[in-house]
Amino acid sequence: MILRIKDIIDKLDETIILKSVLFEESLAIRGVKLLTDHIAVFDINILYIGRYSEFLNITGDNCPMNVLLLESPSSADMTDRINQVPHANQVYIKPGITTEELLNYVTDILVDQYSLIERPAALFNTIIQGRGLPYIIDIASELLGNPVMLGDNNHRLLAASDFKEVDDLPWMEYRNMGFTTYEYTQKYNFKQWIEKTVQSRKAVIGSLGEGYKYKRIFCAIRLERRIVGHFAVLEYNRSFTDKDLEITEFICDVIADEIKNNQSSGYQYDWLANRFITDLIQGSLTEPELIADRAKRLKWKLPDKKYLIIIKYNHYSETFSLISFIRESKLFKDSNGELMFHDNNLIFLTGCNQSQSLTNEEIQPIADYLKQMHMIAGVSQCFDAILEIPAACEQALAAIRLGKKDAAELSIYRYEDYGIYDMLDRIKEQRDLIYYCHPDILRLKEYDNSHKTDYLKSLYTYIVNMGNSAASADELYIHRNTMNYRLSKIQELISVDIYNRDCYMTLYFSFKILEYINK
Repeated sequence: MILRIKDIIDKLDETIILKSVLFEESLAIRGVKLLTDHIAVFDINILYIGRYSEFLNITGDNCPMNVLLLESPSSADMTDRINQVPHANQVYIKPGITTEELLNYVTDILVDQYSLIERPAALFNTIIQGRGLPYIIDIASELLGNPVMLGDNNHRLLAASDFKEVDDLPWMEYRNMGFTTYEYTQKYNFKQWIEKTVQSRKAVIGSLGEGYKYKRIFCAIRLERRIVGHFAVLEYNRSFTDKDLEITEFICDVIADEIKNNQSSGYQYDWLANRFITDLIQGSLTEPELIADRAKRLKWKLPDKKYLIIIKYNHYSETFSLISFIRESKLFKDSNGELMFHDNNLIFLTGCNQSQSLTNEEIQPIADYLKQMHMIAGVSQCFDAILEIPAACEQALAAIRLGKKDAAELSIYRYEDYGIYDMLDRIKEQRDLIYYCHPDILRLKEYDNSHKTDYLKSLYTYIVNMGNSAASADELYIHRNTMNYRLSKIQELISVDIYNRDCYMTLYFSFKILEYINK
């Protein structure tokens, strides 16, 4: 959409406009400049901003022109000036705003309109940075201001913008199923538009017919002489313009380049799996039957006991060697693992038999590799159903966030080591954590501070060792008699029976609260 002088006025705050007189409403505005006495020739596509006193020095020979004028002339002066410069679009602004503020205001309006349309470097940059197809789709949706989708030649959904719900049944059916059926193609008449864009080699605007209020843009994705996919835009948030067809064709060229780059990288990126994992994590896919069907179509053979590992990386190109390493690992092969990308993270789905657990020894080779590559990862708790992947994703990310604070030197963090801190993170949003701390633990802490003793640490060590005083003494590097003396003193200071193991969990939880607060 080309901005015209009337569009600029409509976008300005109406409370600052005193009067506007437009003789040539169709003049397109492509830039803004300050009005000065030194301008010899005025560009009809520039909006000039200045003071009324400067406008007085301009003759009608330089028109047509567009001016935004500060200062408020008298009504008679304004009428005279309008008649003297009959071909100028003149907008008079009320007092209270500076020239610089008005210049910035109009510049922002122009930038918002033109930056995404006339600066395709934003899309090219996505390829340079290697952030992948899903990111390109998100940028495409931002460029076009509407939901977009990409499907392959078999009408399987490869990627879609993050519009969770739109008021269009065909769009949402395809979006949620991830593929089309014969019945779908018979019910919705979109085949003619796909054929038309293939034949014309251009983007086209079409409608599914009566009963469907939103039009669509269709465009084929071409890689050399082959059609490798189909791109669609839904006219949902704003009406289409002729410029949208040009933008859509440009986007399709970018997508084709991205697909080509992935084919030459030695790693065939599984767009369908990526779409599936994104839908799960974002909550767009929640129906168990549909989830099971899409997993079946992907031919996933994950073990019953599953783990999700999220690996954070800085550059997309770095992950190719990592992907090869993981695919050759015993952990990947033994578990029939799956690798996907989501939100600048590499997601590794793995697992083991129900009678087993994922051990640190099994993870260690990956941890060593990540340390070498200066990458970090988080491991979820085990889970059974694919529907639990969103929760597992949250756990893995929480393990990274909390683990970095606790042990920055590590490269991989397990949620089972940080789950209690994650719980405390959530609890503290509702109430001060100290409220949940056992008063005996607080009393013991205060006693240590006053008497320079170390009873709190001694009790914690004793509880962690499940009441084994000998093991506790060894861990603290003290004599067993010293340990027994400390325990007797601790028992005198607090009311809880420290020799009753049923109390250990309550005390342990209090220790963890203090540990969390002090981090």
